[in-house]
Amino acid sequence: MLKLIVFLHIIFSGFYTPAEKPPLPLAQLPIDEINSLFSEANQQFKNEALTMELEHLCENLNGSVLLAFGNELFYRKDVGYKRLANTKPENNIDAETLFELASMSKQFTAAAILKLYEEKRLDLHDDVTLFLPHFPYKNITLKHLLTHTSGLPEYMDFPEKDFNQKEPLSNTQLESYLERVKPKILFQPGTKYKYINTNYALLALIVEKITQESFEQYVRKEIFKPAGLQFTCFTTELNTKTNYAKGHLSDRSERPFHFQNGVIGDKGAYATVDDIYRWVKAYLIDYQVLPKSVVEQASQPQNKILKGEPPEYYGYGLRIEEGINGYLIYHGGLWRGFQNNMVYRPADGYIFIVLSNFRNRAMVGVNTKLLCIIDGA
Repeated sequence: MLKLIVFLHIIFSGFYTPAEKPPLPLAQLPIDEINSLFSEANQQFKNEALTMELEHLCENLNGSVLLAFGNELFYRKDVGYKRLANTKPENNIDAETLFELASMSKQFTAAAILKLYEEKRLDLHDDVTLFLPHFPYKNITLKHLLTHTSGLPEYMDFPEKDFNQKEPLSNTQLESYLERVKPKILFQPGTKYKYINTNYALLALIVEKITQESFEQYVRKEIFKPAGLQFTCFTTELNTKTNYAKGHLSDRSERPFHFQNGVIGDKGAYATVDDIYRWVKAYLIDYQVLPKSVVEQASQPQNKILKGEPPEYYGYGLRIEEGINGYLIYHGGLWRGFQNNMVYRPADGYIFIVLSNFRNRAMVGVNTKLLCIIDGA
């Protein structure tokens, strides 16, 4: 009702800006033209509210943000510094600045596995031991890894003293540790859901075993290139890059090297916000990376188990949410001072991406606010 009153005031005051002032008094206009005027004004209200919310986000953000509807870019901005301790202009975050994607990297790993599945080089129900013969756990399939229903323990919780903390830990070394120590499994495969990074570290290794290529090389050729990604790389390749951000905690302290940085597949991809936008369009909308039927599998809940629903839905490398904001395909990422989010809503092509190298929680709740504005809630 308030919007209606404001709109009528604008019309009759002669300050109507969304379109030209109606040539006739409002009461004499055809109903379809009145509806069109109201629709246009309402859209302008929404656009202004969205812009205000995004500008508010950028007041607190250190990173890059993008909002689009399919191919239509609505908002795009880079703010802050690659290293918070250096406020010189050459340290400004720009369109080519790379951010550690953290767990957002998992969708690339899943896409690589699905590419091999689509080429019939593997089956999702294959046992892990088919590819890693000395793997010490039984009856764990590729699908269990993809959907976090394997029951494997979290490698990030393993005692750090068991590793050489001065050198990056590789996926192969992680596999060897599992074989040698065999940490206790959390639950029997396929009986529960628990988000575990170990799953995707092993999937990256399996890609290497099947293709006889490095994970980085295969993903670049078969996943990044078809999607048109221009800058995306892996942490193992940062020595050839100069324009990348360092992660920081909420107290602004820069996170130093950590040996677990060397494990990739579960994390470890670096990208720009524009590359992630290209990825969402190429992978989830235009099906330039994988056929529609395969992508639909990836973006639908695959972790439903016999003993009730899981606490959250997971596809293949993608989280799924069905709620008041509709059907959302998304994934966040937290690692060593980086905090990211990517959301796609198929119903209207809504794409919201935030990459940040400062864990100050600036982005928390923003996606919900934007969707409520769009939906008129």
